[in-house]
Amino acid sequence: MKQLLPLLIGMLLGTAALAQKKELIQDKETILARAAETFDASLRPGGSLYEPVIKENLTGTYVLQVSFGDKGDISSVFVERSEGGNIPSQNRFKDLVAKGRMPFKMPKGRQYKLTHTFDLNAIER
Repeated sequence: MKQLLPLLIGMLLGTAALAQKKELIQDKETILARAAETFDASLRPGGSLYEPVIKENLTGTYVLQVSFGDKGDISSVFVERSEGGNIPSQNRFKDLVAKGRMPFKMPKGRQYKLTHTFDLNAIER
């Protein structure tokens, strides 16, 4: 029994380490498409942006230029256009997006830029 316990612990730790690894995507078009899907999913119930947008009653439609790097960290967010919102909502939403991460890895040393439209008015409240 004493010999089995370390083996089981090792297997559990090994399984947890594998479960945490992010998928590596090499193709630029696939990376940009997956990033857009990630942003869309973040505004659905259960998504990372959904609760703060609802709780803080953020409104408006924003076209954001988002840059992110190989580890999935968002490095910059620039507002290209906004409609129907106010400046505090725009700034808060921009900050929320900047704190996000991509759920996948990209080739090392590469930086990607995506222009994406976020329609906070379309979210069911």
